[in-house]
Amino acid sequence: MSNAVKPIELPEDLQAFAEERVRAGAYASVADVVRDALEQKQLAVLREALDVGLAQVEAGQVIEGTPATIMEQIRARRGRDRSP
Repeated sequence: MSNAVKPIELPEDLQAFAEERVRAGAYASVADVVRDALEQKQLAVLREALDVGLAQVEAGQVIEGTPATIMEQIRARRGRDRSP
């Protein structure tokens, strides 16, 4: 993944909000506001996925084994499902 800066356009209301956060001293630049917002969203999505996974574990909806053994089981099932 490249760390090259890529320009984006914000809707007027979001641009004004970001600029206000910079004027208030909360951020050094509009880019920092956007970066922080995206990082916060990314963390929220990860937390949500973790919560789903933990709920599945608590409900007993787990498959035990290593990734390699689980993939072997999946491949074996696929082979059985495809046989005449």
